Amino acid sequence: MADVQTPAAEQVSTAPAPKRTNEQKKKNKALIKRTVSIVVVLAILAALGGAVWYFVFNEREETNLGEPIFDTAYIGSINSSFRGYGSANAKSSASIVLTQSGVVDEVYVAQGQMVYEGDPLYVISSEAAQQALAAAREAYQVQQDNISKLQEELNKLYKSRGDLTILTPHAGKLTDVADLKVGDPLEAGHVIARVVDDTRLKLSLYFSYAYEEDIFAGQTATVSVPTLMTQLTGTVEKINKVRMVTPEGGVNFEVVIVVDNPGTMTEGMAATASMASESGLSILPYEDGKFVYYQTTTVATKAAGPVETLADLMNYADVTAGQTLVVQGTSSVDELIRAKQEQVDAARKSLEDAQKKVEDEEKNLENFSAVSPITGMVVAMSLAEGMEVQGGSTAITIADNSVMTVNIQVDDRNRQYINVGDEIPLDDYYGNSYIGVVDSIAVIGENQNGVTVYPAVLRVDNPMGTLMGGYGLNYNVVTTQSENCVLIPGGDIRYYTPEGAEEPQGVVFVKLQEDREPPAETIPVEELPEELAKMMPKGCVAVAVETGITDEGVAEIKSGLTEGDMVWNSTPKEDGNYSSWG
Repeated sequence: MADVQTPAAEQVSTAPAPKRTNEQKKKNKALIKRTVSIVVVLAILAALGGAVWYFVFNEREETNLGEPIFDTAYIGSINSSFRGYGSANAKSSASIVLTQSGVVDEVYVAQGQMVYEGDPLYVISSEAAQQALAAAREAYQVQQDNISKLQEELNKLYKSRGDLTILTPHAGKLTDVADLKVGDPLEAGHVIARVVDDTRLKLSLYFSYAYEEDIFAGQTATVSVPTLMTQLTGTVEKINKVRMVTPEGGVNFEVVIVVDNPGTMTEGMAATASMASESGLSILPYEDGKFVYYQTTTVATKAAGPVETLADLMNYADVTAGQTLVVQGTSSVDELIRAKQEQVDAARKSLEDAQKKVEDEEKNLENFSAVSPITGMVVAMSLAEGMEVQGGSTAITIADNSVMTVNIQVDDRNRQYINVGDEIPLDDYYGNSYIGVVDSIAVIGENQNGVTVYPAVLRVDNPMGTLMGGYGLNYNVVTTQSENCVLIPGGDIRYYTPEGAEEPQGVVFVKLQEDREPPAETIPVEELPEELAKMMPKGCVAVAVETGITDEGVAEIKSGLTEGDMVWNSTPKEDGNYSSWG
């Protein structure tokens, strides 16, 4: 809409008579000549008859007019816009449809109440559904206990099967190897061999407590082997604060020294070791000791069974960790495993069926109650406590009114003025104003009654919830706008098509004012159509104007007029009517 102020119509007053000039004298002479001519004409008309006189009388009476009314051109702002109407709807809504029949036990919400996603809405009583769910859960627990028992039994069978394969616990050398052959029956606990880690040796020595502060774990020791007449570097691995009392009354603690085996040492060899104190003194043990293998493990059977396969077992043979030594017969165990596995598989299928039954009964029970799927307002509800309801009916409708949508249609003339993201002012019947943002607009129009329209969707943020679904909204889209332009009432403009022109020309009648220069773009009166020429009041000139935006009876003048120009509007007749454009 144009935000313009049209000045009140200006009534022209008669100014005091100016002094006579040479020009006025010439006008007076012309007037005398004109008077003489009129007398002659009247004489002729009198001779022609009363009819002609009557025509002249009526023509004079028609021209007996009052003072012309003028409008003053002014500076203002004007815009062109198009308007329309749409209705508001919640962008998001949800309807809860009853899937079960029954009696409404509880209702937790009321129409017009705000609810949040997950809030309980209602409960419909169903004892049968509760019992069915309890039975399904009980059956599921039975199947779960059964499969747990079967799985435990299967694990024991697999473990017993594994126990029939005898593996080396670590790398090393075999000693004390049993004399076995394939087919020999073996009971649980039968010793197969010993595996010794001879890559390293341990030497246990006892030192006086006088050196307690001088010996520590990780300390380097010099190890002497008399039989080999050699010295090796060892490391203190462990200190045991025992009390070994010598026959001489000395008190000693144990020091365990580890030394790498160069391949020439064995368990039982005599050896000794010494460490250096911080002062550089050599610390010696109470007596020599003997080497033992760093690790020794006895390998024995864990279950009864005949020897099925047998490795090449020999004393002092090198072995790696996890190497198979003996495999006992497993045919009977394998049969038990297969049978038990079948039982486990069948139990798992039964457990799956029981779980599905529980899920079905839980889902069925959920149908007797509901929670809100969205956050919004309860806009419709048909439930009451104690009411008998039927499945298939809509119980509650919830709408999220925080964001609303408005559907509008834009015709092909105005499609260019609307784009996604544009803000469009809206107002409702109650005078509330909103801002709609264009969310989408069709790129292909629809034909409606011969007019091409483009559906568009406006998004309206509604955090306070004042805009309700179904509210009618008016919109106004400004297409063009002019600021600080010359404005006059649109009715002051007359149009005609000059000779040889294709487009009509706008023309206004501007009053000549002593303190203003006449407009530059005047049109000689002889170039005007006769009906326009007869219309132009005295003291005015015809001015060609270029128009721009028009809105609500106001027109923009792009050229031809300036602020303050007085433009003829109409001239009242003595009978109260007006002589104007038609």
